[in-house]
Amino acid sequence: MKKKYSYALLILLFALFFSSCGENQSLTPPDVETNILKFGTDYTLDIVTWNLQLFPLNDNTIDLLVDIIPQMEVEIFALQEIMEPYKLHELASRLPDYEALVYNAGTSWCLGYLYDASKVELKNEYTIYAGMGRPFPRPPYVLRMGYEDEEYYIINNHFKALGDNYIDEDDPWDEEMRRREASTLLETYISTNLSDKRVVMLGDLNDQIQEPRETNVFLPFLDKPEEYLFTTMPIAQNPTYYTVSYPTYLSIIDHILITNELFDDFEDAGEVCRVILVENILGGYNNYLNLISDHRPVGIRLNTPQ
Repeated sequence: MKKKYSYALLILLFALFFSSCGENQSLTPPDVETNILKFGTDYTLDIVTWNLQLFPLNDNTIDLLVDIIPQMEVEIFALQEIMEPYKLHELASRLPDYEALVYNAGTSWCLGYLYDASKVELKNEYTIYAGMGRPFPRPPYVLRMGYEDEEYYIINNHFKALGDNYIDEDDPWDEEMRRREASTLLETYISTNLSDKRVVMLGDLNDQIQEPRETNVFLPFLDKPEEYLFTTMPIAQNPTYYTVSYPTYLSIIDHILITNELFDDFEDAGEVCRVILVENILGGYNNYLNLISDHRPVGIRLNTPQ
């Protein structure tokens, strides 16, 4: 009886083998994204903050960015450390569809924007708190813009650097005190003038947002979670070498904050906020450090009406 079952099994296996070999199977390889720098999508507003250290850092920086920026497919770049403003305009002139804005072309350490003029409508640009050098070594630079029939306000910042991770209440020029004052003034400006607007506040804020209350300079925003969201918080709470914007100190000090008018847009876009590893096309971080910046770009996606 066992022998009969063995013969039957052999016949079945042969039948299956030959039937499966009767014709070639069509195999379609999965789609593979070959552009490793791509961040933006066709259905989101994509915004990046990027400290372009001492721009242009060297003679090759602009040529490299001419190749890099279009691959990222981003509508708005908020930039810090523009040392030669006319060079940013030169960069824009070599980028299809992009235009440049710099808030004070007569000085260095400027804030600026690159934006895709084929998609973004420039409505206004201005600085706030000009002349208040203690909280704002660089006055915040506001871009009022339109995209897909919606209006947005982008507030670009570069806070005071350095410090000792201690807020010295007795020293108004203490670095942490200056950053805390900047946060307080920005929150006041937004809540007073842009209370019902779509606002993105971003830039090199030179401090960490996940610190305890006694050393945290961002409490004016963090204490109002129903009104503001640091989209960079998950990175700050779980930093790794490949997720932080400032890997020299394994920290993220370049941040993006949104107001509650954008909470749903951020969620609907997949809650994407991350660094973009430009070094991956330059042979590693050390090359990126010498050619572009010591800061990585940080981007956010926002869903838009379809």
